[in-house]
Amino acid sequence: MPSTNRRQFLAAAGAAGAAGLAGCGALGGGGRPDVNTGSGLDEDTSHALQSEQVYLAGDASDLPDPPNTVDSIDDADAVLATTDADRVPLVRALRDHKPVAFDGGDAQSALRGLLESTRQNYTFGVEEVRARPVPVAVAVPGRNGTVDTYTFVDDGGWDDPVLDAFGWALVGRVPECDTFVPESSADSMYDYAGSAHVVGRLDTGEAYVSRTTATVSRQDAGRFVRLRTRLHAEANDGYAIEEGVREADFPDDQRLHRAWPNPHTENGVQIANTSNTIRSDFSFEVTPESSRAKSALTGCGGLRTDGEIAYDHRVSVTWKRDKLLGNDRRYATATGRGEWHLDA
Repeated sequence: MPSTNRRQFLAAAGAAGAAGLAGCGALGGGGRPDVNTGSGLDEDTSHALQSEQVYLAGDASDLPDPPNTVDSIDDADAVLATTDADRVPLVRALRDHKPVAFDGGDAQSALRGLLESTRQNYTFGVEEVRARPVPVAVAVPGRNGTVDTYTFVDDGGWDDPVLDAFGWALVGRVPECDTFVPESSADSMYDYAGSAHVVGRLDTGEAYVSRTTATVSRQDAGRFVRLRTRLHAEANDGYAIEEGVREADFPDDQRLHRAWPNPHTENGVQIANTSNTIRSDFSFEVTPESSRAKSALTGCGGLRTDGEIAYDHRVSVTWKRDKLLGNDRRYATATGRGEWHLDA
């Protein structure tokens, strides 16, 4: 869980965002939307590190300078590492409940190696992104034997691609669902097992984040897993959200016992369940039906399955600006492989 000072940072950032956005027309005048989501995606989240003592692991000359650093990993609140840093102290830091961020072109592989070294202690999932630059990957351990992971796609929108991303992993949040998520009397039978995030911000200010959370139920009939995804998008600069899509393609022989939601519209957001459970494919699409939703929306869906959890994933968001002659669009897409370790 975030420390108190991290939560205070996010609250302050959200208040500042609300003040800064007050009075703006929804996507009018080329400014930011008048909807403050409190996500922190449009904030300078590197400031969150001002209240953290950060240890630089590996070659410090290859790393940016956080506001406060310490010479000992034992005295640190968090760790920023190069991808070739010695793994042994990083494993110790993670087990001491310290967030660890990797900076570099091989950040995803370094994160995977760190987590593999601690798999006997934690449950976790990672959604890696392929064929796109991913300069930062972060692991944030929980107090209940879980790790949340963050994959930051370099879409050109972070003022400081490393420190802003690391800060967001510490204090950022994915807004609650605009769309309906069905409740179940069996919810108490499922235990939290971690969340995997894919995050991006375009150089024009649009932003998106996908958060997939796993919960696990161990029963006499076997182990059952729920994966629930929140797909959040924010607009900017006069380009309204047009559509968001989330897909997860499982092996053909893996049974998806259930996929939700049913198609509906709520809070100005329309969601369509486009899954094909016969082909072991889970997907949903979200589109805005109100001015507010064109500025910011969060659509949610999920599934229940069993067995090992590995799939190909895709997140796609489109923003559109209507013009007198035709339309302009901006796009963000992240595809890759999602894998979960749930046996700690």
